[in-house]
Amino acid sequence: MLLSKKYSKIFLVAVFLLLATVFLFHVTLAAEVDTGLTYAEGTGLSASQDIRVTIAKIIRIVIGFLGIVAVGLIMYAGWIWMTSEGSEEKIEQAKKILTNAVIGLIIILSAFAIVSFIINSLTGAISGSQPAGSSSGVSSGGLAALGSGVINSHYPERNQTGVPRNTKIIITFKEAMDPATLISGQSINQQNIKIYQTESGAADAVTFPVGATKTEDNKTFVFSPSQYLGSPSEKIWYSVALSKNVKKASGASAFAGAVAELAYDWMFEVGTYVDNTPPKIDSVVPAPASTEARNVVVQINFSEALDPTAAAGATRNGFANIKVMDDAAASLIAGNFYISNQYRTVEFLTDSECGINSCGQTVYCLPANKRIKVLAAAANLLVPGAPLAAYPANGLVDLAGNSLDGNGNGTAEGPQAQSGLVPYNANNQTHGGEGDDYYWLFNTNNTIDITPPVVDQVNPVVGGSGVDLSVIPQATFSKLLMSSSLNSSSINFKSGGAGYNYWITKNDDFSAKKTTANINHDQFAENQEYSVRLNSSIKDIYQNCYTPCSGLGVSGNPSCCNGVASNNNNCQ
Repeated sequence: MLLSKKYSKIFLVAVFLLLATVFLFHVTLAAEVDTGLTYAEGTGLSASQDIRVTIAKIIRIVIGFLGIVAVGLIMYAGWIWMTSEGSEEKIEQAKKILTNAVIGLIIILSAFAIVSFIINSLTGAISGSQPAGSSSGVSSGGLAALGSGVINSHYPERNQTGVPRNTKIIITFKEAMDPATLISGQSINQQNIKIYQTESGAADAVTFPVGATKTEDNKTFVFSPSQYLGSPSEKIWYSVALSKNVKKASGASAFAGAVAELAYDWMFEVGTYVDNTPPKIDSVVPAPASTEARNVVVQINFSEALDPTAAAGATRNGFANIKVMDDAAASLIAGNFYISNQYRTVEFLTDSECGINSCGQTVYCLPANKRIKVLAAAANLLVPGAPLAAYPANGLVDLAGNSLDGNGNGTAEGPQAQSGLVPYNANNQTHGGEGDDYYWLFNTNNTIDITPPVVDQVNPVVGGSGVDLSVIPQATFSKLLMSSSLNSSSINFKSGGAGYNYWITKNDDFSAKKTTANINHDQFAENQEYSVRLNSSIKDIYQNCYTPCSGLGVSGNPSCCNGVASNNNNCQ
């Protein structure tokens, strides 16, 4: 039986509303949404199991049931109409049921669509021009494993943009890992690590070969895609996900408490360009020609992130891409090289113990009253005239494999053995005819600096409110700091007592001889309290430990709460 014009209009209105709702979803998804998913991350639950998402899903089930009831009523009205045998009373009854059922169905469909939109926004399941959650740092991974968990740092950073297509991917853990759960032969373990275009999902992870190497301590892993990521014509978001089956060297799970198969993931935007720019040296400590206490840490700061497998290691294991020497004796000083500051800073500590700092930690010293020479080597070029280094690199290279540009002329020329050019001398004010090997000289005396660093300034201020959601908390210290002491073990960051994704970088003011520690993080949630704790694992450039509660006009031991001296060890 045909419907009247009135019911046809109702049906058309229902279809129009449904289509309009779907269209509006597509437009609205580009908007930024404060999902609050990070509330669940610290508990070990999957982000998709946030209590608000669970409630929304229950509501959707209820609405779905009501939709079934509405369809049943429409079918019932149709049955009454078709069996009315011309009875005006039954036809009128059927019309009323049909009218109410159609109106109810329109309302139910609209409600169902709205609830579905909310769920998809919360879980980041749908994306517009930028993947959902990318602006807030929310990922589908269940754990806040970066900073608060087993991961100390990784590259690219969370939500980093403009990443070159030929980048390597680095993950540094806080403790030694079981390499077999991350590396298979000389390749990535594709069962436990997924690299994929964010919009496509982990099920569509890259299948081309991805090389894998690691540092000697089994803490840092470097993955090298054999093909360029992204596209030469458009920017594309990529994600890296780690499985809950990744294990520590002890055999324990790296992501204890993870419910989802993929325990941690992050995303970054790959640009349209290939990195052919070699890395440069921005600054060094001690300064060229300076005289320093013998417990000073040798530090080199680079213009970009370096490959840690080529920039860190122990002299006893044959690491020679950077050498620290007694210049007069031309003898190598034994020790270890550490990389930090998102892989942009390399530091050297000798093996020679010379004391204990105020926190009971061993201090290591350079030989006294000596002229010290530090030489950073460029790597052999694969093709002379092009920046790409031969593999494996025998010198310093960036994450695109470009060799060190020691003389800073913008061109990679390789080491002296390849270029025939003498090393660049940073002590010399006039330069010419120098190559990409880089060295400088400084002197030591027979003193040991024992002055601890204090906090001069923090931002946001203690107890601050109305803070911008993207502000980076900072602490400025009274001295230059040892970069490798600035990490998620020495600086703790929490949200309402729960873990939160964060990572540490630093800026140096060499004129004032001060370092500022930066706490990078996922975007803050509104009306949420965050806390920062600085502990005594922070050290200055002379290995003196920071004493909590020092600075900002406060004196107290052992700790302080929001700038007030206290004996409460749980508040610093």
